[in-house]
Amino acid sequence: MKLITLSGGLGNQMFQFALYLQLRATGQSVFLYKNKIMRHRDHGGYDLERLFGVESRCGGLWLTRLLLCPFWGTLLKHLLFPCKLRERKLYDYSAYAERLMNPSRLGVHLVGYWQSERFFREVQAEVRRVFAFDEAMVSGRNRSLAAGMRQENAVSLHVRRGDYVTTGFSWMYGDICTTDYYRRAVEYMAGRVVHPVYYVFSDDPEWVRTHLPLPEGAVTVDWNNGRDSWQDLYLMSCCRHHIVANSSFSWWGAWLGTQADTCVVAPAQWVHHMEAPDAAPSSWVRL
Repeated sequence: MKLITLSGGLGNQMFQFALYLQLRATGQSVFLYKNKIMRHRDHGGYDLERLFGVESRCGGLWLTRLLLCPFWGTLLKHLLFPCKLRERKLYDYSAYAERLMNPSRLGVHLVGYWQSERFFREVQAEVRRVFAFDEAMVSGRNRSLAAGMRQENAVSLHVRRGDYVTTGFSWMYGDICTTDYYRRAVEYMAGRVVHPVYYVFSDDPEWVRTHLPLPEGAVTVDWNNGRDSWQDLYLMSCCRHHIVANSSFSWWGAWLGTQADTCVVAPAQWVHHMEAPDAAPSSWVRL
């Protein structure tokens, strides 16, 4: 029996739930738990349920709902899952595959992000079904933009700053996706995509306008903020090609895109100070 902690932003939660689907497919009993930071966060929070209604897809629904409650979840976590497996080697499937995929006699509490396609390789079709956006929730402006994207060689380009610049995450993720990375990525696209049209997504659009030399005609999508930020992810998934940051958000934007002949460019280095062998699918181009 295993318990997966849901934590972080939407992209993190999606990886954690994808692992849930993989473990369930192997016949294991697996449940979800929300950490207290996510329960009380104003922005985003439990987006996984709000956008995709994941709880209705869980087995053992009564226990799942108790585990997702603030009081009962904490109590049951300690009683039913005395063992803990904490992810320390990020983006490394092989380091955890045996302990994750094999059933255990004692309950195991899994704490980590599990950010690799390899953690859900056998249930990819189900993951895509679960993470299909409800277009009724998408604003009219974004639906109109998405319709145009699907008719052209749209390229999503994601620039993440925010906590990669201002918080303790900067030592791990900052200064990897530099202006030089985006310049080389755009040059690569220009050599392989006919008439690319760029759509730029960022948590700091003013910095992008000031510092990033964008191709002519590029559209900076700067209106999806706060609880509507997830609509940027929806729009990314509507593009045919992608230039991603070292971020789970644009990772999913590219992975959920289903158009044929897609080209995805990702940074060669994903995180400082450690290897990240499984950060990006093998089909993506690393620059």
